Amino acid sequence: MKDEYVKKFYNEVCQALDGDYKIILEPNRKLTEEWIEYDQVKWEIEEPIQSLVKKLQNDITLSFEEKILKVYEQICLNYIYDDNVLYFFKRDVSDINNIKYIAVDWYGRIVGDTWIKNRKKHNRRICYEFARFYAKAINQLAESKENVEAFMLGDKENLHYVVGLITDEYSVILDLDDFNNIKDLTRIKLGLTIEGIRILRDDSGKFKKTLDKFNDNRPCELAEIEEAKQSLRGKNTIEYFNKIVDILKSYNIDSQGFCEYTRAIIEREQIEIEKIWKEVKGEHEKRYARCLIFEFDSKTYLLDSVDKILKVIDKEKMDKSIFVFNPEENEYPYYGG
Repeated sequence: MKDEYVKKFYNEVCQALDGDYKIILEPNRKLTEEWIEYDQVKWEIEEPIQSLVKKLQNDITLSFEEKILKVYEQICLNYIYDDNVLYFFKRDVSDINNIKYIAVDWYGRIVGDTWIKNRKKHNRRICYEFARFYAKAINQLAESKENVEAFMLGDKENLHYVVGLITDEYSVILDLDDFNNIKDLTRIKLGLTIEGIRILRDDSGKFKKTLDKFNDNRPCELAEIEEAKQSLRGKNTIEYFNKIVDILKSYNIDSQGFCEYTRAIIEREQIEIEKIWKEVKGEHEKRYARCLIFEFDSKTYLLDSVDKILKVIDKEKMDKSIFVFNPEENEYPYYGG
């Protein structure tokens, strides 16, 4: 029965989304379609999510859908996106008409005991890791249900992975770390609405009702940012950006969340940005965080997502031992987690 559900979900994805996708399952299944891939890493639920799942299994006051969103919320509150993975993306120019970026397999996708041990020392994860243990958590919550399965859904370029969930009533895609937008990993920490869930099918409206209930009374945007937009946007652009920086800094969000939120606001002003990487000092392991550079009014600005400041710079005088341009053109040794 569950194999048929996986096939149905894949067909629904092909109808709803552009691009080439694959479904990733745990080993020991019999599906052999060319769009099926079997993971090389055992799926395990990390703490504190495992404790929450066990608690939810015994909770008879919440629906299955409410439990799914409870786990989604807790992941967003307890983890941050590891933007260091983007530092290791490789630029493939073998086809000049199709230049693309490729994720290295060893960063969170195909890993060993050393990686897993090191990941327990911090709360930074990438999409592959999130999708693994979130799918496992949903399946554990649904272990008595024959008509439910969660698995990983990824694009064939291995750039992004999410959770696919199908039941006889609905099909949904759960994406808490979409790196093209302000992630729900950031939004939920700020008390904002969930935006990373896409409903493909919902025959009874059950999932939508649950999602709407969760989002009820949650704003789509921070009130302070709405106020700054009303008072400064279109009048003093740099003052507006500095106000956004001060607002986000007051919430003490992680560097990646800070960067993506500010980037979204800068790009709304039709300003082109350049990505740059800054080595994070004072950490036990080598790590880089993504920052931004942009030109405005004949000046060059650096959005430093580590120090959370916006300042005028001379690009040619930047310390190359701290800031790295175009890391995707280089080769790097294995990174331990």
